Amino acid sequence: MHLLMKVTDRLANLLMIISIILAAAMMLHVSLDVILSQFIAEPLPGTVEIVSGYYMVGLVFLPLAFVELKNEHIHVDVLHSLLPARGKTILDVLALALSTIYLALMTYRTWFDALEKYEVGEYSMGMFSVALWPGRFFVPIGCAILTVALLLKLIRRPFTDADMQSEPSDMTAGGTT
Repeated sequence: MHLLMKVTDRLANLLMIISIILAAAMMLHVSLDVILSQFIAEPLPGTVEIVSGYYMVGLVFLPLAFVELKNEHIHVDVLHSLLPARGKTILDVLALALSTIYLALMTYRTWFDALEKYEVGEYSMGMFSVALWPGRFFVPIGCAILTVALLLKLIRRPFTDADMQSEPSDMTAGGTT
């Protein structure tokens, strides 16, 4: 179990690094497109397709497991904070179980969608042709690692709540550092 947790954590970190690289590449790509559009009236061809088919999809789906393992997803715990310890455990287990099932189904479905797009060789239709099918694999990869992370948290949650605590923030109660 410890080995699986370590591998999942490393994969989540790797996907986060890839998403950071995608963010930097997108900033450079879009900046270059704007500069070329303004100064030589010739934007980079395929910018919209590449940004929407690769950069944005990767930025949304690849870091999901990293964010989950750091317990930094948005959560509202008004009701949760009022419950006794056993009630919190039951609610956490239920939420983790439902999330794991949902993400497993999403992984399954998007994997076959990505394979279908690969088989047909999905390309954008426009002035500049961009292969879109590789970006389709970001969704099932991100969802798969998130599913594993949720499953590991689900298995451990009845015994400890350590996986449910986010790291302390640098923010004070007033919202300033």
